[in-house]
Amino acid sequence: MTEDTLGTEPVPDPVWTDDALLAVEAVVLDVAGVTDLYRGRTSVGSAVAAVRRLGSSDAAPRIAVDGAVLRIVIGTDGAAPAPTVARAVHDAVLAAARASGRQPTRIDVRVARIG
Repeated sequence: MTEDTLGTEPVPDPVWTDDALLAVEAVVLDVAGVTDLYRGRTSVGSAVAAVRRLGSSDAAPRIAVDGAVLRIVIGTDGAAPAPTVARAVHDAVLAAARASGRQPTRIDVRVARIG
């Protein structure tokens, strides 16, 4: 062990609450070129939580979470290249996550529709 890690324990990733995910959705929808946000697919473990949310009266977030991985599916307006818009979404989400004290291990941005 090095001196800077001696006596420290790893800090667990903060939990993504529905409110936090809805805030991320707002960030995604504010990115230039994004027209739609679709429900992302989750792994089997995360699917159980998603099904529970569907039965509630609260708005279910469209961003899927698998541990520390965020899965985002967008539609673009076609004015800018889709990879450019997807990269802008990634960067905006990463900045928003860090600002809220979260550090996703990966942010997957898929483009489901162009124009």
